[in-house]
This record gives sequence, C-alpha cells and structure tokens, in this order.
Amino acid sequence: MLWRIGGDAVRRIRLENQKIENYVDMALYYARSEDVYKDYVIRRTNLGEIAVVVLKRNKGYLIQSQIQAEVDCKDMAYTDEKWIAFILNQLVLNAAKYCRKKGGKIWIYTSQKHKSDALTKHSHGVRLVVKDNGIGIKEEELGRIFEKGFTGSNGRKTERSTGMGLYLCKKLCLKLGIEIYARSKAGEGTEVILEFPISSYLSKM
Repeated sequence: MLWRIGGDAVRRIRLENQKIENYVDMALYYARSEDVYKDYVIRRTNLGEIAVVVLKRNKGYLIQSQIQAEVDCKDMAYTDEKWIAFILNQLVLNAAKYCRKKGGKIWIYTSQKHKSDALTKHSHGVRLVVKDNGIGIKEEELGRIFEKGFTGSNGRKTERSTGMGLYLCKKLCLKLGIEIYARSKAGEGTEVILEFPISSYLSKM
C-alpha cells in the first residue's frame, strides 16, 4: 500500500530533522571544543554571508514561529567561518526560542568599534550583534547565562532548553579571541554582542 504524506507532515518532519541536526552539531562542537586550535583557519570573513546562511538553515523554524529576521552586516572580520557560523546559529536559535509569540523579530547587524566606546575592551575591530524583541532576561540572571547548564527562569518554561548553547558560544569565543557578552531587560528583548579584535597583521599596517 502506498502512503502519501501531506505537506504539513513533510514540513514537521523537516523541522524535527533540523532540530536533530542542531543537537548533533552541538554535541560534535562540544566534543571538539578543547582542540579548536587544530581545526580553525583565520581569514577575512563576510559576516553578512554567514548570517544569511544561518537564517536560511533555520528558515522553516522561523516561518513556523512567525519570526521575521533582518540582516545588516556591512563589516568584515578576521575569524574562522565554520566556527563563527556555529556560534551565530546558536545565538539565532536562542533568540528565536524566546521571541515574543506575535510580532517576533531578530536583527543581526555589525558596527565598527571605536576608542571612545567605553563598553568594549578592544579599541578597534568589529562588533556583531544578534538582537531580539523577546521576553528578555532578569537582571539577576544576566551574569550567569554563559554558565554550563544554566537555563534560568526562562529556560524552565520550555523543554527545549539545555543550558549548553550559550556556554559553548562562550567557550569557542574564548578560543577564537572573541569577546562575547549580553545586554537585556526582562520584557524588553536581548542583545548578544560578539567583539572581534582587529587582526595582528592589519594592526601593523
């Protein structure tokens, strides 16, 4: 007997497959995170192209969740394309997970860092921001979101939270020389910022 699978069922299967793929990626990157120096190649990277690839990968999930995404990444950075794509994927998934139910939106954009910017430890380079208009993070929990296994009050509301995504992002950023931190207020959304230092080669030019 030939069974026909409807369009909705196919979409659900694809979404479940994507979730499995994301969890497998997380496990693989966690297993290799101690030896990241053996597996990365630092080169001039188009952050906008990486952002578009990540959004296309999660297109089905974002559509299902009725979340809009906007990319405005005009700046380049010196980093490893594969590792930064994984980090950005985790940040997008995390933003989508806690977006508001109606009118959810994610912004991914870059800006130049300047010496006058007191919020950065680096005097030059590029900042990559992943911003959402979601439920935000409580002030007392904001300093712990990169801890291993920490899910917080928001994470306890969803069975999909593992407390590993942001922990892995922090760990890999440290290996790659990227600073990562977050700004948020409960009910007002969250920004996660990556700060790429200028390459040592360019700093001598």
